[in-house]
Amino acid sequence: MTRSFIRLVLRPEFGEHDFKLVVWDLFWNLLDLGRKEDGAVVDSWLTPDGRAEVHYVDDRTTGLRYVTIRGEGAAETEAELRPRCRVWTLDEALTALRRAAGRSDRSDAGDRSDAVDRAGPVDRNDRLVALYAAALTAEGPEDPAVVEAFAGAARDDDPGIRQAVVVATGYLPWPGLVALVEELGRTDPADHVRHNARVLLEGLARTEGGS
Repeated sequence: MTRSFIRLVLRPEFGEHDFKLVVWDLFWNLLDLGRKEDGAVVDSWLTPDGRAEVHYVDDRTTGLRYVTIRGEGAAETEAELRPRCRVWTLDEALTALRRAAGRSDRSDAGDRSDAVDRAGPVDRNDRLVALYAAALTAEGPEDPAVVEAFAGAARDDDPGIRQAVVVATGYLPWPGLVALVEELGRTDPADHVRHNARVLLEGLARTEGGS
């Protein structure tokens, strides 16, 4: 079946200027610049054949930037665009999330082994980026590997990481991830995490109910 919607999540080292150089080379037709939309700033273009619309999204909620491609020419546009960009794959995002979680566990335990030293200090932002990248790159049927990685994050000592599980589930409301948010809404020790989990669940319920 032809894919009519595709999302490519850009890696942090591939900036807005890099992407717009690609756009320039591909001769896309500008539609809009700097449109504010649901916590994001969006630039949009139409491919020269008019078969795909491309949005560059600076998502202020997750801190990530991604590209969405819509239309009957989405697959062809992706094939043209992907090799020119630095993008996350789901496997890379999950590997980065597991690596960061492992380093954090060893650091919290006071492990000063050579392996920890070589990996460098744990960067909380790296963990957040990997978590959000996983949510934004995952698609299709629920993937147990993603649910398992998110379950680990939902047990993290850092309430900011647990809060990120809630936010990420808003982008990827698979039943297994929603179940994690339900548990956070009931039992998380941080008031703001419990509150935001409940807000998300209420929003998902309204969406499912069509209201």
